[in-house]
Amino acid sequence: VVAVVAAVVAVDDGVMADDVPTQVHLALGDGVGTAVTVAWLTNNVKSGQVNYGTSASSLTSMITQKDDAESYFYQSRYGEKYTSGLIHFATITGLTPDTTYYYKCGTTSDGFSKVFSFKTPPKYGSESIRINFIGDLGQTVNSSSTLDHIKADTNTFMTVLVGDLSYADSAELSTPGHNCTQRRWDSWGELVEPVFANQPLMLLPGNHEIEYNSPPATQTSFLAYQKRFKMPFEDSGATNGNLYYSFNVGPAHIIMLNSYMDFNTDSDQYEWLVQDFAKVNRNVTPWLIANMHAPWYNSDTYHHNEPEEVDMRKYMESLMFENHVDIIFSGHVHAYERMYPVYNNKTMPEATTYINIGDGGNREGPANGYYPQPSWSAYREPAFGHGNFDIFNSTHAHLTWHKNNNDEAVVSDDVWLVRNHAIDSNPYTFGLAHINGREFDGYAPFKKF
Repeated sequence: VVAVVAAVVAVDDGVMADDVPTQVHLALGDGVGTAVTVAWLTNNVKSGQVNYGTSASSLTSMITQKDDAESYFYQSRYGEKYTSGLIHFATITGLTPDTTYYYKCGTTSDGFSKVFSFKTPPKYGSESIRINFIGDLGQTVNSSSTLDHIKADTNTFMTVLVGDLSYADSAELSTPGHNCTQRRWDSWGELVEPVFANQPLMLLPGNHEIEYNSPPATQTSFLAYQKRFKMPFEDSGATNGNLYYSFNVGPAHIIMLNSYMDFNTDSDQYEWLVQDFAKVNRNVTPWLIANMHAPWYNSDTYHHNEPEEVDMRKYMESLMFENHVDIIFSGHVHAYERMYPVYNNKTMPEATTYINIGDGGNREGPANGYYPQPSWSAYREPAFGHGNFDIFNSTHAHLTWHKNNNDEAVVSDDVWLVRNHAIDSNPYTFGLAHINGREFDGYAPFKKF
């Protein structure tokens, strides 16, 4: 099977072309939000460029991709042989913060994409930003609903997806229960293009990105994930591609970890994390957010206390606590759950708040089984949706969870988060507060749980 990734369209001068870009998507192109990487696929054309500008009718700036586009080959254990389309990357640098840009990608001879637009994030170290968080997206009608709701929020600069993207893993036999195939990466790329060609999508890998099986299957783990996306890992000193990295955006330092590779104290990932924490300047990026796929706290019966969860928490939870990580987003469990600030199974106001957001819309359905609610579990609901994290300043952020309810995104969880280590530590000015609406009076009464 060879991926078919382009349709016949007319290029600018009216000449018909049959290799225009498809599956266009964006990611931040550096660690401070002043660059954007444009990615797309073609069938045969290896070169490419991006024309861009601050007016849709005047794309007067242009950059060319540094390297020729490449494809990758994957064979499943069932014998399916797949060759991807040619995958292009081009990074636009020197962008002005908080500015809308328009762009198209492709070549003059073989055709350009349609014109897309994106807005750059606010200046590195600025006071506020609005970010979407999703997990376990898939490509079902529920996935489409989640994407529609994200697209409708024009005030969000970017989306963080905490693993499990296309559910293409392993190219299993085409039976009702095992209908995965690498071709699902192409259909997923087409599904998300209307949203993520217009705002950066920042990724980390989940278990469905491993794509490792017994011979004769391809033996390279994370192959499609590494080949199809380009995160700005170099800027954070990471050396394993998109597998783990960090970046800064506005007032936040965001860490992306991998639950499915070594994470013990002798591992490259752990040592990188220690070094990354040492570089964080909380005067510039007061908010410290970490993300991984497998949740450390979870009261759902699905994916409960798996080794990737229990062991990673054993090695890294104290490191998160000592470095005052404010919030950790995870996926894997196909339901929403928000924890109270918790450390070592005990609620305490100075601890990290955990959010499980693996409810993007995947084909496996909501995880609707629960254990009795632990003291550290604040809110839980087995439904599809997405989260929105709206940072207002160095101390206060507004978290809302938007449940998919037919055509509407209904806010079902609404809470303000207050950074404990940024304000005076007395019982009435720190902690987590439930506030009606978006008003906040500067106080978060502390409740002993």
